[in-house]
Amino acid sequence: MRAENIRLKERVRRFLSDQQVTFKDDDEPSVTENGLKQPPKIPSKPAGLRQKKFMSGEPTDNLYFGTPGLASVITDFASLNVSPQGATLTHTAARGVDIFAWQDAPSYPFATMWSSHAGAVALLGCLPSEQDLHSYLEAFQRRAQSCSFPHTPEECTVVEVKRFLSNAEHNAFVHPDMLALLFATLAQGLQNGVYDRYGEQWVEGAMEEELRKGDVYIAAAMQALRFASFMNRPTLLGIQTLIMIGPYLTNSGKFLDAWALFGVTIRLAHSIGLHRNPSRLDPAPPLKETAIRQALWWWMLHMDQQYSMTLGRPLGISGIGDCPPPEPLTTDPTIMRLFTYISQFTVLARQILSSNALTNAKIDAFTDKLLRLKDTLPDAIQFDATWLDERNPIPEWPLEAQAAVFYGKTQNFLILLNRQRIENSRRDSNDSGLSVQSPEDRSSDSDNVPRGRERVIESCRALLNCFEFFHTRVRAAMICWTMGQQAFNAAMILTMAMLETSDQADLGVVQNAYSTFVEMNQKGIHKLAGVAVEKLGNLLKGLNTRDCQLGGVMGATGMLLLEDPGLQGFIPEEFTPLNFRMAGGDIPMTNVGTGWAARGAGAGSNLMRNQAMGQDAHAQAMPASRGKPLVPTKRPNLNYLTR
Repeated sequence: MRAENIRLKERVRRFLSDQQVTFKDDDEPSVTENGLKQPPKIPSKPAGLRQKKFMSGEPTDNLYFGTPGLASVITDFASLNVSPQGATLTHTAARGVDIFAWQDAPSYPFATMWSSHAGAVALLGCLPSEQDLHSYLEAFQRRAQSCSFPHTPEECTVVEVKRFLSNAEHNAFVHPDMLALLFATLAQGLQNGVYDRYGEQWVEGAMEEELRKGDVYIAAAMQALRFASFMNRPTLLGIQTLIMIGPYLTNSGKFLDAWALFGVTIRLAHSIGLHRNPSRLDPAPPLKETAIRQALWWWMLHMDQQYSMTLGRPLGISGIGDCPPPEPLTTDPTIMRLFTYISQFTVLARQILSSNALTNAKIDAFTDKLLRLKDTLPDAIQFDATWLDERNPIPEWPLEAQAAVFYGKTQNFLILLNRQRIENSRRDSNDSGLSVQSPEDRSSDSDNVPRGRERVIESCRALLNCFEFFHTRVRAAMICWTMGQQAFNAAMILTMAMLETSDQADLGVVQNAYSTFVEMNQKGIHKLAGVAVEKLGNLLKGLNTRDCQLGGVMGATGMLLLEDPGLQGFIPEEFTPLNFRMAGGDIPMTNVGTGWAARGAGAGSNLMRNQAMGQDAHAQAMPASRGKPLVPTKRPNLNYLTR
């Protein structure tokens, strides 16, 4: 079939070439039988010009939607280029191992504290009292969505929980995935409700005490998933459980654990077809579950870009799929616009992270798109520095927190992009690299939008304003470590800028961020706050000594992470890892073959090798009474294979 396909393609190609040659001959007017001249024929366009390919901007040859040939595979492999292709946000420069890095590695988050023989029923003893249970669920409904989830779940949790607990032992045995989701919800509500339970204030030691119970709930949730065989029988409840565990780990100082767990979640989501349009499933789910699947998948798409942006690693989800974004069941124009904005921001962020070579033109284009998208939000949820003034009104919860969170994410992307922008790129024409700016570069620089270093400094200030807004007016959201990590990165960049220029105009902004990290460390709001205090404090001390070991503001890739033990640097291990090689590599090329003859030749070469080592391997390989070779004198009867 492949050979026939190639022959048909050659025939079509020859036909098209002949048509193009005879076009001039057909231009002459033809004469009919009556002597009347006919107008010249209009040559038809080649089929390659008439036919439009669906989604022509994307490669069409793939395993599911195309016919990849062996020739194209060989060509692609021969032209494979793994050399650096320019700046990118997902392949950051590997940093060397820092001996002063935070080496107090967190423990495994899913401790096994129950016997597997007891089953899921034994986990019921870990549930809190009914009063505390409903308190945690209410806290989850009120607080968790602003910092962890872009979409708020419907208030049906209490009804489903009551129905589950009405026959707890039976339901735990039959539906352990629902028990796992209950434990994950309780852990989220417990973590996000600490501020409210202690009189709407952060009390020293309160978070640590509550997280002891939350860690048990997370471990119980994972144990229940094991009983549900979630690896080979994934369900929507199980995937929701894994998704809700992620923000808990992130806000507990275990961001790397959350990133690794999210990779498993992606595989399970693909298994049940979350990336597909629900209407194309067989059978198609009802309308309510369709909305659940859409919101769940687009939440995963958003968190995928969040993990990739923070850690500087490739996206875990290769493609968006054909699952449409969720539609809000509301007539409020502000909420509808916010839903649309979140979906558009997710797509744009994934486009930025998928770009292989970030030239100045691409960086400027992405910068403009981010700023234009930010301006599409309604004025009611457009974060502004005037919100820091307590006399000015702000939106109600959770809109004010969500406005600050997405404003901060936009500024963080602007920082990451423009730090890689090449400043003063006008070079002599003899320079081989970035000699002259393109017209696109010159046109983008002609407007008033800050570019390069100026944009980085401005976005760092704006991001620290969001962090200060959380500290002064939305203190319950201080637990959001996404904002904390971004603020730490911005504060470090501003401090490095002051070291470069000796201009300490931003010292007050950085000191405010430093004092916020100090408070978070003292109150125990987040475990990594102490690391932020130590690293930022050491860099601030360098303002007097003019000493900076972290490099400059521009030209760097990735974020300055708090949870960065230097995993991409070489560290000699106590035991040597296995060295894998191609199977059969130890067989001499002269003996490569098939069948019994190749086996006999291979055995003979092994005997010669053993004799050269002074070992009587021949006596060990075959009995002394038999001197016959291993090659059989008669071919085996294989007629039964074709019978």
